[in-house]
Amino acid sequence: MTSNRVLKGFHAVFYSTNALLIPYLPLLLTKRGFHAWEAGTLLMLGPFLAMFVQPLAGVLSDRLKAVRPLLFACWIAQGTAAACLFLSSGRMAGAASLLALYIFFLPAVSLLDSLTVKTAAAAGQSYSSIRLWGSVGFTVTGLVLGKVFDAWGGVDSLMWMYAPIWVSLLIGIGLLREAPADAKEAGTAVNLTVLRKALSVPALLVFLLLVFIVAMPHRMNDALLSLHLSDLGATSAQMSWAWSVAGVAEVIGFAVMARWVSRKRMLRLFAIVCGLYAIRWLLYAVVKDPWVVIALQGGQAVTYAALWVLSIEFVASLLPRQLAATAQALLGMVFLGLAGLAGGMSGGALQEAYGGTGMYLYGFACAAASMIGFGIWAFRRERAERKQAASPEAATY
Repeated sequence: MTSNRVLKGFHAVFYSTNALLIPYLPLLLTKRGFHAWEAGTLLMLGPFLAMFVQPLAGVLSDRLKAVRPLLFACWIAQGTAAACLFLSSGRMAGAASLLALYIFFLPAVSLLDSLTVKTAAAAGQSYSSIRLWGSVGFTVTGLVLGKVFDAWGGVDSLMWMYAPIWVSLLIGIGLLREAPADAKEAGTAVNLTVLRKALSVPALLVFLLLVFIVAMPHRMNDALLSLHLSDLGATSAQMSWAWSVAGVAEVIGFAVMARWVSRKRMLRLFAIVCGLYAIRWLLYAVVKDPWVVIALQGGQAVTYAALWVLSIEFVASLLPRQLAATAQALLGMVFLGLAGLAGGMSGGALQEAYGGTGMYLYGFACAAASMIGFGIWAFRRERAERKQAASPEAATY
């Protein structure tokens, strides 16, 4: 239980960094002399480059049968990059530091997810019961910063707001404990042949494709929501409220998923979540009142939180246990990297050409396509299961 409490606290502090980086990095880049399109490109390019590092971090973690050493290394490197970004004044140094920050931060997300899945399984708990504390940390930090950010010096003081978080997490890594690998896991070596076989599983490839399609508008919203609210006439305080509402919704969503994720028919749940995403983006496309958009951010509970928890559990069930960290890295590569770049670029182009309405109608179409895909998959699997029940010799797929 003590180990779980430490991990929950670690999640809370770890995800509080997002409350500092997501809303304020665009402001920092603009103040450093970047145009809006340059800042947007950098904020999309960082996760894209990080996706090539995430699988490597996962493979190394699986080979070492440990997460903490790599998490420590990533956090040291990420802190160095963040210090360079916050303290530099040159454009080139700022751009390079920002890209390095993403390259080392996002693999740490996948590594932490892998550690959480392993620890939760050993303690007989669900992943979401621990992950929800990350959303608690994000929400509390966002609310505090929304009230005191300008009083503390604004973007010029980001370094001193970030430093206590970074030091706390560095200490926290030393306090984390990993569940030991079982005999089956310890006896299986991770190599390219095993990884190639895992990637040749049709179900995994189809799943990642459908997640990519539904994640594109989600990542688009992450990058461009503030700009959309600004176009609707929202104040900076309202923008802070939008992220805080999303954070509270995530806490609720992760808590609910702790009860639901172990149930069967996960593919059917994926279809339902994608359908809710489609409704959410359709409403964003037609609503013009910033406060209503802020209220709609509460949809995070039944969209993002549900999609992420289901994805973590589903990917882990598709790959061998010794490839747990690699599975999380592949998911992060698609969700944060590929979907982030594709969603940001396509959404930005649509917003420039057709405004927020066109951008969110595109999100509606993507979510609807994934809903149909997961629905067909669920129908075919359930039909195969019924046939197998009637005839044991029938195939499961």
